[in-house]
Amino acid sequence: MNLNSLRILFSVTVGILLLLCIWTYWNLSKYIETVGNIHEANFTIQTTTQVLSLIKDAETGHRGYQLSDNESYLEPYFIAKSEIPIMIDKLDSVSNYQPEIISKVDQLRVLVQNQMEIIEKILRAAKRETPNYQPEELRLMTEGKLNMDQIREVAEDISKITSGSTKIEIEEEGGFRKLTPINFLVIVLIAFGGILLLFTRAVQLLEERDKKSKYLTKALGELEEATERSNQVSRLLRNVLDSSRDGILAYEAIRNNDGEIRDFKILLANEAATLLTNRDQFKLVGQNLLEVFPGNKGYLFNEYCRVTENGWDFKSEIEYDLDGKLTWFKVLATKFEDGFVVTFSDITKEKETGIKLANYTQELKRSNEDLEQFAYVASHDLQEPLRKIRSFGDRLLMKYKGDLDENGQIYIDRMQAAAKRMQNLIEDLLAFSRITRSSELPGAVDLNLVFEEIKDDLEDQICRKNALVEVEMLPKILGVKSQVQRLFQNLVSNGMKFSRDGVDPVVKITAKKIKGEELPEKFSITPKYDNYVAVTVEDNGIGFNEKYKDQIFNVFQRLHGKNEFEGTGIGLAICKKIATHHGGGIVAESKEGVGSKFIVIFPSSS
Repeated sequence: MNLNSLRILFSVTVGILLLLCIWTYWNLSKYIETVGNIHEANFTIQTTTQVLSLIKDAETGHRGYQLSDNESYLEPYFIAKSEIPIMIDKLDSVSNYQPEIISKVDQLRVLVQNQMEIIEKILRAAKRETPNYQPEELRLMTEGKLNMDQIREVAEDISKITSGSTKIEIEEEGGFRKLTPINFLVIVLIAFGGILLLFTRAVQLLEERDKKSKYLTKALGELEEATERSNQVSRLLRNVLDSSRDGILAYEAIRNNDGEIRDFKILLANEAATLLTNRDQFKLVGQNLLEVFPGNKGYLFNEYCRVTENGWDFKSEIEYDLDGKLTWFKVLATKFEDGFVVTFSDITKEKETGIKLANYTQELKRSNEDLEQFAYVASHDLQEPLRKIRSFGDRLLMKYKGDLDENGQIYIDRMQAAAKRMQNLIEDLLAFSRITRSSELPGAVDLNLVFEEIKDDLEDQICRKNALVEVEMLPKILGVKSQVQRLFQNLVSNGMKFSRDGVDPVVKITAKKIKGEELPEKFSITPKYDNYVAVTVEDNGIGFNEKYKDQIFNVFQRLHGKNEFEGTGIGLAICKKIATHHGGGIVAESKEGVGSKFIVIFPSSS
C-alpha cells in the first residue's frame, strides 16, 4: 500500500467515523429527548392520578365528617387543600411541553377549585342542629357529585392524551436504545480497525525507514570506502606516475569551429616530465603544447594529430632542441579519448653509448674476422710441414727399421704421434673457425637421419667399445646439417670414450619440444623463435665434477691428461659454438662415477 492509498483510506475512515458520530449524537439526543418526554408523560399521568386521588380522599373525608362529626375525617381534605394546588402547578409547568393538555389542565384546575369550594360549603352547611340534611346541603352534594364526575373525565382525558403520545415515544425510545449501542460498537470497531491499520502501516513505515536507514548507512559506508579506495587508487596512480623514470604527459585536443585540431592542452604531467623538460609540474598542467614546446610544431604536431584522429600509435627516436640543447628522446604516443598520452625518456647517453658500442662491435667483428682468417691461414699453412714430418717419419721406419735400435724406434713413434695430435688439433681449429664462415643456409634437419649417419661413422668405435647407442623418435630442427651432425657426433663419441672400466658404454638420445617463453634460464637464450627442441645425450661413463660444467666448453680445456684419453680439448668448444651459432645453447650435467648428460637447444623447424 502506497502513501496515496493510505491517505485516501484514512480520509474515508475519518469521514465515516465523523458521519457515524453525528448520527450517533443525533440518536442519543433524540433518545434523551424521548426519555425526557416519557418521563414527563409519566409524571403527568402520575400527578393527575394523585390529584384525582386527593380529591377523592377529600370527598370521602368530608362525608365521614358529616356522618360522625369527627374532625379527624377532615385530615385528607386539609392535605388535598394544601397539596393539590402545588400538583396542579406542576401539571401546568409540564403542559408547556405538551400543548395538547394545556386546556385540560386549566379545566382541571377550575374544576378542582370548584370542588374544593363545594366541599368547603358543604362543611359549613354541615354545622346544623338536626341530623337530617338540609336542602342546601343536598344541592351542594349533588353539584359536587356532578363536578367530581367532570374531574374524573378531565383527568381521564389528560391520561389518555398523555398515554397516546407516550406510546409512540416509547417505541422510538426502544429503537434509539437498540441503535445507540450498535452505533457505538460500529464506531469503536471502525476506530479500532483504523487505528490498527494505521499502527500496522506505521510499524511498516518505521521498519522500512529502519531498513532504508540501514541501507543508507551501509551505502554511505560503501561510498566512503569507495571514495577512500578511489583516493587510494588516485594516490597510487599518482605515485606510480611520479615513480616512473619516463616522462608522461596527457593532452586534450583543442579544436576550431570546423573541428580541426589547432593545439593540445596539457591535462597531466608527472615528476619525470618536469625534470626532463625543465618545467614546473603545476605550470605545465593547463598550458598549450605549442606554447610550452614550440619545437613540436611541424612533424611531431602532425604525428600527434594523426594519433588523436586515427588511433594509431606513434613511436620514434627524435633529436629535440630543448632550450638550446640538442637532446635525444625516445617517444611513444597513444590515443586517449580526444587526445593522446605521450611517454618519453632521455636517451642521449644511450645514443652516445650505442654509437660507441657500434664502433666497438665493428672493431671486434673486424678483429674476429682477422683472427679467424689468421687461424684458417695458419692452420692451413701448418698442414704441409706436418704432412712432411709424418711422411719422412714413415719413410725412416720403412727404410731404416732394421738399423734403428729400440730407443730410435721409440723416438720415431713419439714423433709420429705428436705430429698426428698436432694435425688433429689443426683440423679442429679449422673446423672451429669455419663454423661462422659457413655459406650453407639453415634448413629443416631430420635428427633421426643424422644419428643413423653418426652410428655408421662411429661403427668401429661402437664395436671396439661394445657400446649401445639408443635413439628415440626425434623431431626436425632448424640448422646446418653438417654442423649439427658434427656436434652430436662429438657428444656420442665422448660418451663412449669416457667410459668406465668393465662397463659397456650406453648412450641415450631423447628430445622434447619447448615453447620459446618456457626456455630455462640456465641456457641464457633470448628467444627468437616460437618453438625449440631440447635434445639430451646421456651416457653412463665416468662423469665429472659439476664445478667444471662451464669450463669444459672452453678451447683447450681438458679434465684429464693427454695420455689418459685421446683428444684435442676443442670438441666441446666446437659443440657450444655450433649451438650458439644456431640461436640455441648447450649445458652439461654430471655426477662422478655415474655418467654425464648434455642438453642441446635448437630452434624447431615447425
